Amino acid sequence: KDLIMRLCQLCNDELEVKEYERLSTLTVANHSLGGSLRNIEQGDCIVAFGRKKIHQLKRDIEAKTPYRCCVVYGSLPPQTRQEQAKLFNERGSHAPGQSFDVLVASDAVGMGLNLE
Repeated sequence: KDLIMRLCQLCNDELEVKEYERLSTLTVANHSLGGSLRNIEQGDCIVAFGRKKIHQLKRDIEAKTPYRCCVVYGSLPPQTRQEQAKLFNERGSHAPGQSFDVLVASDAVGMGLNLE
């Protein structure tokens, strides 16, 4: 953070730093999916790189599991990312087949979204 702030000062650019408190624990699974998307569970977040890969994973997960997916990646408008996060956070509060159970995202998932 300090390096970026210094570079911006040297370039006479403005920088706004926003820091967020993590409201829930981030847990990395201690096992892999074993090569099968069928091992995905409700509430999982699958991180992929590249918009095409994210959308392909979404299609594959929805075809091979009973789950519906939200997507988040960097080039989505902030409002859309927030809407997708809200849908994901509301999982289980809708009738079966009406909720979004899995999040497929790029590393943008950590950009100011509160996920449960």
